[in-house]
Amino acid sequence: MPQTFQRDNESIPTSDRIPVLPLRDVVIFPYVVIPLLVGRPASLAAIEAALAEDKIILLVSQRDGEKQEPAAADLHRTGVIGRVVQVSRLPTGTTRVLVEGIARARVTRYIPAGNVLRAAASPLPFEGIGTQDPETEALSRRVLNSFEEYVGLHRRIPPEIVTIIQSTESAERQAFGVAAHVAARFELRQSLLEADTLRHLLEMLGELLSGEIELLRLERKIDDDVRGAMFQNQREFYLQEQLRVIHRELGEEDGDDFAELDAQETELRTRLDAALGEADERIRRARLPVQETMMVLPTEPGLPPDEATPPQPGPGPKPGRD
Repeated sequence: MPQTFQRDNESIPTSDRIPVLPLRDVVIFPYVVIPLLVGRPASLAAIEAALAEDKIILLVSQRDGEKQEPAAADLHRTGVIGRVVQVSRLPTGTTRVLVEGIARARVTRYIPAGNVLRAAASPLPFEGIGTQDPETEALSRRVLNSFEEYVGLHRRIPPEIVTIIQSTESAERQAFGVAAHVAARFELRQSLLEADTLRHLLEMLGELLSGEIELLRLERKIDDDVRGAMFQNQREFYLQEQLRVIHRELGEEDGDDFAELDAQETELRTRLDAALGEADERIRRARLPVQETMMVLPTEPGLPPDEATPPQPGPGPKPGRD
């Protein structure tokens, strides 16, 4: 039967057979607007069906992003009711779709309908969302403070996003705003979306942010150490070159002296290469968990249509993939 989804003071009625858009390696949260690059025939058919009806579409993540033609068993049961905001046809043959997450939904039944997969879904509000206790409010403030520190250490998130999230009055909207912008593994993002209570979501976000902040601090420390080592080695190399020029200008062409300088120069170059190699390895190890937590891979012009990037705050968010 048709359902009505609630978001703040807005009621969104839906049909009992909502077109389904499967997402690969992407989890969309309520209150988030994100562009998607859609290239698969079934996904394009779902977009066309939504446009022909009420523009409402069910955004559900695949369990395995490698599946090209996912069936009902390949999709999660918790997703987001979304609205198709804009559709653009690209010269590459793919379609860029701007979708807006509205509210969480629980799929009760997937319904194959020709070339379009549809679903019956019911609203999935947080338990006890109307009775926020002091502990939940304290958790929310802690998450916002941690997120502010996270953005300060991060180099890809504009600081304005913190102001935007903090200015919203709804604790639920704030929590989903943080969840949409923090780096996390795909499985963890799905767990965030499936949290049964707002408090549980905030607890997971707090733990996630603490770990990410530690990694970002370590990354920054490694970067500072590398810069210091490079400066010291470059300074020593520069002084050795100055000494070599002085000897040459004075006509002191003693082979032993220059052999010694060459040996010192070789040693400096070796030390510099070793320092850079060690720093690269330390950065690789430190960033490995962060790399694994990225929602999707970056997209650049000319890449295959199903490549994608995580949503970026502010104007011009980067596309995800269906």
